[in-house]
Amino acid sequence: MKLLGGKRKIKSNSAFAIAAGCAVAFMFIATIISIVIYQKRTADAKELLAETKYNQYESYVIMIASDSNSDFWQKVYESAKKYGKEHGVYVDMLSETLGKSYTKAQYLEMAIESNCDGIFIEGDDSEEINNLLAKAKREGIAVFSLETDVDIESRISYIGANSYTIASLYGNSLVDNLVKQNKVMVLGGNTINPTTASNFVNNIQVALDGAEIANAPLEFEMGVVESKDAFANEEYIQNLFIENNLASVVICLDQESTESFYQAMIDYNKVGQILLLGSNTSQNILTGIKQGVIASTVYVDAQSVGEAAAEAYVEYRDTGYVSDYISVDAKVIDSSNVDEELAEVGND
Repeated sequence: MKLLGGKRKIKSNSAFAIAAGCAVAFMFIATIISIVIYQKRTADAKELLAETKYNQYESYVIMIASDSNSDFWQKVYESAKKYGKEHGVYVDMLSETLGKSYTKAQYLEMAIESNCDGIFIEGDDSEEINNLLAKAKREGIAVFSLETDVDIESRISYIGANSYTIASLYGNSLVDNLVKQNKVMVLGGNTINPTTASNFVNNIQVALDGAEIANAPLEFEMGVVESKDAFANEEYIQNLFIENNLASVVICLDQESTESFYQAMIDYNKVGQILLLGSNTSQNILTGIKQGVIASTVYVDAQSVGEAAAEAYVEYRDTGYVSDYISVDAKVIDSSNVDEELAEVGND
């Protein structure tokens, strides 16, 4: 009996050893694969730089955004690329060139490894991005933040609309459209960080100070989508409707949230019950305004942002100096001018 028991123990130890060996082998293989993928990304980025040199561009600048496929960032990119081409700057959007989807931090890492001359980036306050931007500065890469600013120590210039001006435009729309509502939800998708949303609330409260508003003071609450999953914004908004956790006024701070909330209002028969103020423009948003589902939207002209960014880089490249803040105007679209905007979209 002891002998049989001893044999079972030996088998158990052998199984444990085999399992441990497999685990070590798996970890080793996973590490090798990770290294290969990283090296491939780096090689791709360096190859892009070599290509721009071959084409005799003086400078190579990479643009990085949270949602590079959005209408807004596509227009920013095309505008910057056009201006850059006329001034010896190759402006590249890695998500377009590589044909693969990576995280914002990964694109930034590739940009740094490519030893590019400049980076245009939609800022945020994440520690990972800030650390990488600090690395870019040490590498001598000129960083320009677009739309959302970053740590001023890490960038050369910020190009975008003044945040208080944006809040004031929303404030004016509220004053023009409020009747009896007094609860306002400020909603940001997963490209909006909580700090940006909080700053917006503070700015709009300052902008509304002294305004004649029925049922004042307004009560503000924030909702920011934290998940980066592909359908996170849509699911978050649907849950708000399913749980009936809705304010009488909703301000969406990004295009995707605006479009998702607009569609949810139709799907859940809430048209006319919620005052919706949106952000940016698209065919869907303009149609929503035309239908009266969306009261208004505030947007910054994407072409102006792209051209201003490229112009700022050229000035810095040629002179070594450029303003640390370049303002781009913002605009409100509502029922009074939506037909004009729809006509312009139709002509694009």
